[in-house]
Amino acid sequence: MSIDPQKLSLRRNGFTLIELLVVIAIIAILASMLLPALAKAKSKAQQISCMNNYRQLQFCWHMYVDDNDGHLPPNASISGNSRGKWLATKQSWIQGNAWSDETDQYIRNGVLFKYNESTDIYLCPSDQSTVQDKGEIRRFRSVAMNMHMNHIPDPRDRSCWHKYTDIVNPAPSNAFVFIDEHEGSIDNARFTVTQRHQWQWIDFPSTRHDNGCVLSFADGHSELWKWVEPRTIQISKMSGWIQGQLGVPGKDRDLSRIYDAIPVIPIR
Repeated sequence: MSIDPQKLSLRRNGFTLIELLVVIAIIAILASMLLPALAKAKSKAQQISCMNNYRQLQFCWHMYVDDNDGHLPPNASISGNSRGKWLATKQSWIQGNAWSDETDQYIRNGVLFKYNESTDIYLCPSDQSTVQDKGEIRRFRSVAMNMHMNHIPDPRDRSCWHKYTDIVNPAPSNAFVFIDEHEGSIDNARFTVTQRHQWQWIDFPSTRHDNGCVLSFADGHSELWKWVEPRTIQISKMSGWIQGQLGVPGKDRDLSRIYDAIPVIPIR
């Protein structure tokens, strides 16, 4: 029986099932090697974008100070009996409540907005949290301001700085202004910080950037701080409203870093 050479050539030009499975397996292996690299690159890009946002906010803060004879932007809030009731006041650097605000109008009403009319710089690109955690409207803000930056706008008050020239100990290069707050913590304008003898987180920082958080400082620069305490990481994974969590008494490295970036208030 003779064999048609043309048919034999056609059979040899095709792929067997085993060959196809081998190719698919190789592609899957290459993809599994590439995806982590792509995810890491995306995470790095979001971190860089977040740091740039904070530099832009810090420029706004400085322009306000320059326009107001050295006075810091108001950072006042109204207390409430639930998360949605803690509100940044009118005429503050921001208004409203980041957890419950359904529009960006409260950002636009803040005293810093005229210096940069972009609402995007108020939200970390890695923050995918939604208004009241309902999964519908993406939140508009992830940033809060250090309470010691004029959270009681009364010159008779001694619990915070009121003018740029007040920021001496620590120096402006070490005194943080804006901080990326944890999505389970953020509400009003300020980031509340206890004094060193208490070793407690009232508000809680974000851990979105590989257990890290972006902060800006009074001299204008921004930094990424990586948290190192297992207790900090444990708190970051809690559900619900994260408030008033105890750190590591006496030796919390993460809280110590925060304490070094705020003034020491005398115990009364």
